[in-house]
Amino acid sequence: MASAPVNLGLIGLGPFWESRFRPALTKLSSKLRVVAIYDNVVSRAEQAARETNARVVGGIAALADRADVQALLLLDSGWQGLAIIHLLSERRKPILLAARVDAPMSELQQWHAQAVAHGVTIMPAFPRRCTPASNRLQELMATQLGRPLRVEIAISPASLQAVPFATESDFGGQTPPPLDPLLEWADWCHYLFRAVPQQVTRRADGQGLCLDFPPLAPSSSPQDTRVAELSLCLTAPVADRPTLDEILLRCERGQARLLGPTTIEWTADGQQQSEELTAERTETEVLLDHFCRRAVGGLIPVPGLEDLMRAKASIALG
Repeated sequence: MASAPVNLGLIGLGPFWESRFRPALTKLSSKLRVVAIYDNVVSRAEQAARETNARVVGGIAALADRADVQALLLLDSGWQGLAIIHLLSERRKPILLAARVDAPMSELQQWHAQAVAHGVTIMPAFPRRCTPASNRLQELMATQLGRPLRVEIAISPASLQAVPFATESDFGGQTPPPLDPLLEWADWCHYLFRAVPQQVTRRADGQGLCLDFPPLAPSSSPQDTRVAELSLCLTAPVADRPTLDEILLRCERGQARLLGPTTIEWTADGQQQSEELTAERTETEVLLDHFCRRAVGGLIPVPGLEDLMRAKASIALG
């Protein structure tokens, strides 16, 4: 017998509701159902409520306290900022943290300690971990490629632009703030190498980071070093270079190239493959699915606040 869907409370619609989360929730309707919505713009909340057959709630605390809300999806912190953390840390409900959170490390540490003490899942949304290309890379490293040794990540101008799909009204009449791709790519590198960097240095021109990870074995030989280089491509692309983040990865037994979220090329044991993964689930669908499984008590590994803190620490050190 199929289990009932998890009832979600949606806080802040933000710039990614229409383009990413609403389509993904529609596909996962058997697992997740939005039952209550709060947004600073009431008309926007009402429109989303009509689309999802949910109720509009007049405040964040009131939404989080509803008996029919089992888990929370935070897409936009709005003008409330850090006040949302204080409100939600007092509620012992799972949270998918998909909003930008500019909290000091001390606040995150306290929130993390509370969550651990109460056994509550707080899952930062790191979608780059969940792209079809990243998932396929994990499979290849476990089979053909072996462990990662060196990765070079060229962050495209498109990743450095203002938040897509947002308008100034979404941010109180101000220009939407740019994304911080270094934060999520730092987390992706931690996830790739399954380690915390021993040293982080910023490039001399200030447009990138170098993360030195522990070697595979205690040795000082150059081939044992493991490095991730993040480079911000601030100039416009040339004609034959698409505006997508590009990853070049060298592993123990082969290498791979990832171009955007759905393309991977790899070479191992004399074999060359190019794969287009557009038919796979999107990263947002994977994020929501994993969150749902944790919300009902599953043990599937998901990122936590400690991962967010490690990523913030890495880019602060550089």
